[in-house]
Amino acid sequence: MPASLRLTRRDVVVLQALSLKVRLFGLRQIADAIWFGHVANARRRLRRLVTAGLVYRQITPAQPLPELTGPVFEWQPGDREPNAGQISFRLKSRWKYQALRQTVVYLAAENTVEHFGGRPHHNQISTQVTHDLGVAAVWLWFHLYAPHLATAWQGEDLIAPERRGETLPDAVLISRDMQPAMMIEFGGSYGPKRIEEFHDDAAMRGLPYQIW
Repeated sequence: MPASLRLTRRDVVVLQALSLKVRLFGLRQIADAIWFGHVANARRRLRRLVTAGLVYRQITPAQPLPELTGPVFEWQPGDREPNAGQISFRLKSRWKYQALRQTVVYLAAENTVEHFGGRPHHNQISTQVTHDLGVAAVWLWFHLYAPHLATAWQGEDLIAPERRGETLPDAVLISRDMQPAMMIEFGGSYGPKRIEEFHDDAAMRGLPYQIW
């Protein structure tokens, strides 16, 4: 970490999350969740982190996210089989008439990842920016309303090496004994087949899940 920059508690929350939890944050969503809606203050501080070489700032097209107030669907072992068609309809209906717009996003720089851990992003934005912003929104919801779950969150990039050839959720919540306890998925315009495959994988592992 640069000796000339004194990191605040908010800085550490953002940097740790970008290193270990999510791939990126949008300016507006992080201002709302971390800076209590003060976009100018968030932009000013993030500019300092960019100058210090701790985060990258990019502008990229993305769809506006639906409002997230809780999971669209939850399941746990012992529950009845989900109706994949109904879940798919609810997910797809959230994205009608949502045109792409230029969005400011922030990613962790390599030295931040080296300090906090995680996997480097090499200053590259994935082809699914909207989805990544949705995953970030779910983590921020946990950070605000269920901090213990935000702490237990392991992001997709961290769990990928352990799930070769298997369904890869957006995140897994880890128990105190470091075992998978719940799968988390942010739902894009998923069709029924994708939902069925996600459910079958979770059921096979005996893991509850949430689709947001």
